[in-house]
Amino acid sequence: MSIHYDLYENPPQEEDGKETQTLHARVVPSGTYTTKDFVERVAALHHLPHAQLIGAIDAITDELQTLLARGYIVEFGDLGHFSLSLSVAREITDRKEIRSPSVRLKNIHLKVKKTFKKELNARMNLERVSSPTRSSHGTDEGRCRQLLLEFLEQHPCINRADYCRLVGVNKMCALRHLNSFIKAGIIRKYGSGKSVVYIRG
Repeated sequence: MSIHYDLYENPPQEEDGKETQTLHARVVPSGTYTTKDFVERVAALHHLPHAQLIGAIDAITDELQTLLARGYIVEFGDLGHFSLSLSVAREITDRKEIRSPSVRLKNIHLKVKKTFKKELNARMNLERVSSPTRSSHGTDEGRCRQLLLEFLEQHPCINRADYCRLVGVNKMCALRHLNSFIKAGIIRKYGSGKSVVYIRG
């Protein structure tokens, strides 16, 4: 079975007066395995008693909490190791001001071993799909181009925020459209930074 993924826009970066748009990949989840589902799967595939698996998970969870609470880093087989990070309740500039009640748990970290990542990567079969949670509203560039040209017949220029409102897309999609229109010679970019506007090409 493949891992489904989709590509999403990163925030635009400006370099030498030009805005560039890069993409990142994100997993489209196949669903969620609950503890009950997970135990039933392991019990069935590895022929282990269901009740013993439940007991083992409860015991491991309890001991993990106990050891972390005592300040230990806890290794967990080939998966990796667990550790804690702390935070201070308020900004402190003098070490003498810090008291135990003002220091608290910030997070629990799992650092996965390289061997686990390598073995997981070897099992993965990736397939790109369109995420069902993404909106496709307003992504027809032909329709958006027509609305833009009609707008520029009545106005001397348009900025990205106005374009978003005009065609009903988000900032990332707007930037992709506008860059495409620039390459096609439909519009030209004028200005830099927050003062950028687009005029007819």
